[in-house]
Amino acid sequence: MLSQFVVALTVIGAASAKLYSEDATFQKYLWEDFKREHNKNYESMDEENRRFNIFMENLQMADLRNSRELQNGGTEIHGITRFSDMSQAEFESSFLTADPKMKSSTARVDNTPRSVKADLGLVDWSGKLTTPVKDQGYCGSCWAFSATEQIESDYMREHGKTYLLSAEQITQCTTGSSGCNGGWTESAYTYVQREGGLETESDYPYTSYQGITGSCHDGGDYKVGIKGYSTLKGESAMASYVQSTGPLSVCLDASSWNSYHGGIMTSCGNRVDHCVQAVGVDTSLIGGYWKVRNSWGTSWGESGYIRLAYGSNTCDITNDPTYVETFSA
Repeated sequence: MLSQFVVALTVIGAASAKLYSEDATFQKYLWEDFKREHNKNYESMDEENRRFNIFMENLQMADLRNSRELQNGGTEIHGITRFSDMSQAEFESSFLTADPKMKSSTARVDNTPRSVKADLGLVDWSGKLTTPVKDQGYCGSCWAFSATEQIESDYMREHGKTYLLSAEQITQCTTGSSGCNGGWTESAYTYVQREGGLETESDYPYTSYQGITGSCHDGGDYKVGIKGYSTLKGESAMASYVQSTGPLSVCLDASSWNSYHGGIMTSCGNRVDHCVQAVGVDTSLIGGYWKVRNSWGTSWGESGYIRLAYGSNTCDITNDPTYVETFSA
C-alpha cells in the first residue's frame, strides 16, 4: 500500500522523503489508502473533510518528528497509524487516561541488591513470561491492561502456568477508577487483592472496545489472586530486575506515540499518561533500549511493541514500575 511505501522510504534512510505534500493527487492517494487499510467510514462529507484536514496535520507532525530524530542521530520513525485522523487532543483524551495522582506514596519499595550487566545484550521476556499483545480499543483502559498483563506474567513466573485474565473485570470493577475514562495500575492491584482474584478473559470478556465501560459483575470463578505489589526506584534497579527476574508494569508519557512506527525512541516528554509493560531491556552503552509492550494491537509500532532509549529515563519510564506477588485463587 502507498502509505507503507512512503514509510519504507523513510525507514531505509531517505532523509528527503516526506509524508506531507502539497500535491492534491498525492494527498488523495494517502487518504484513500489510510481509510482502506484502517476500515474508516464517516457519517457525512463534512465529517470526512474534517478528518482529512486532521490527517494532513498529522502527516506534517510525523515529518517534524522524523526530522527532529534525524538531527539527533536516532532511529525513531513516525508515520501513518490508525490514529492519524484523530487530533492530538482527541488522541490524548481517548487513549492517554492513566492518572498519576492515584499513585500510592506507601507502596513497598524493593531494594533487593541486583547488579546491572551491560554485556548481556537484549534480555527479552516476550513470549516467555507474557501473553500475546492485546488491544484496548477506543477505551482509555491502558492501566487495566498493564495491571492484568503484569499479574499474568508474575503468575507465569511464580507458578509456571498461563492464564489469559480479564482486563474487563478490572476496567469495570476497580473502585476509585473511571473505567474507560482513566485509572491507575496500583488501584487495579488493590481491587484484585481486596476482591480475591481475577476471572479469565473467556469467562469475563472485554466489551469496552468502543469506549463504553459497562457495569461490574465480578464474583465469578477466580483463577489468580495477588498478595500485594512492589515498586522499584531508578532505571538501574528496573533494568537489573528485568534482566534477572521478569517484566515490569510501567506508566509513562506516550503523547508522541500516535505516529510511532519503529526504531528506538529517544525524544519524549515526562507527562505521565499511559501504562504499559516493560518486557525486555538492552543496557548497552550505545544503542541500549527498553522493549515495551503496548495494548494497541499488533498493527501499531513494532508488532505491538515500542523501543525506548535506555539510560535517560525516556518518557519517564521510571515513574511507577511495579510487579505483584500472586497465588492460585
